[in-house]
Amino acid sequence: MNDIQRLFCCCGCLRLKQNNQIAHHNFDDPTTFYIYLGIDSLNISTSTSLIIADFGSSYGKYSIQTMKIIIEYLKKTKKFLGIPLIIHNDIITNNWTKFFQVLIDDNSYYGLATGRSFYEQCLPTNSLSIGYSSASLHYLSKKPCNIHNHCYFQFANDNERKLFQHQSKLDFNLFIEHRSHELISGGILILNIPSINEKGEMGFNHYFDLIYKCVQLISRLTTNELLDFTIPFYLRSLSECIDMELFHRCSLKLIKVELVCLKSLIFHQYRNHEITHAHLAKSVTMLMQSGTELALKQSLQINGRSNQEIDEIIMQFWHLYEQTINNEVFENDINTYATYLILKKE
Repeated sequence: MNDIQRLFCCCGCLRLKQNNQIAHHNFDDPTTFYIYLGIDSLNISTSTSLIIADFGSSYGKYSIQTMKIIIEYLKKTKKFLGIPLIIHNDIITNNWTKFFQVLIDDNSYYGLATGRSFYEQCLPTNSLSIGYSSASLHYLSKKPCNIHNHCYFQFANDNERKLFQHQSKLDFNLFIEHRSHELISGGILILNIPSINEKGEMGFNHYFDLIYKCVQLISRLTTNELLDFTIPFYLRSLSECIDMELFHRCSLKLIKVELVCLKSLIFHQYRNHEITHAHLAKSVTMLMQSGTELALKQSLQINGRSNQEIDEIIMQFWHLYEQTINNEVFENDINTYATYLILKKE
């Protein structure tokens, strides 16, 4: 689980069918519900070894928490009584030093890491029992084009958006195909895919718009640097996460798919005066920084900026952004959306 899950949760009671009975659970985080639902569909020998992989583990803290939820429920349901091996996956530029320190500090299971794109095969064929990914599949494998007059696909023109949509389709196919190769028969794939709602909206458009407005205020940036600053994100609709032909071709059975509205925990805390306005502004800034800073850094690198210049510009930018957010009046809660998708290898 990454920073998006930390800042957003879904309130309410979800009911889980288990062994032909109804088990009642109060889930603050819907991810736990869908993990349980996925594991209930798991159909593997309890005597075999078991590998769990988290695709897009980021810095580790929330990924490790989620892996422990999976391990605990495997034991509770007696789906697996041995010791699983956990594989944490992310790109080579992830902060692995920070990740390994978190993993060592926790020390509750056997964990390894693989530093490669999840848009390629990351594990041996027929080796994976449970594949999991949370809030990572909106990252595209590459930037399909530069967006003129903005940095975020929701503000792109029609032609640019079509290119982003096409790249998203290619990437989704690759992800599903490679996970299918890795999964053993009876294994499961549990995905939380950041999405737009039925109206094509997501709650954070305003804050992405502020990213571009603030970056335009950095006078040191050139026209080319502004143009090259395009964030390789694409949020899919529910229908774009359902491809029955693809699933069939990859021998994957659809267990569950659902669009979920994620309520903002941190805005709830702000409304209840549990945190200050400044704290909220800093938290939103940190969230935006975690997903967008690399694109800005890459834009500066390809235009020949020195490391010192890059550090100075990035520091100036995020200071300006936090100031701008801090001057905002937070009138409405921010909801985001995720498609939860569970697939089983036949």
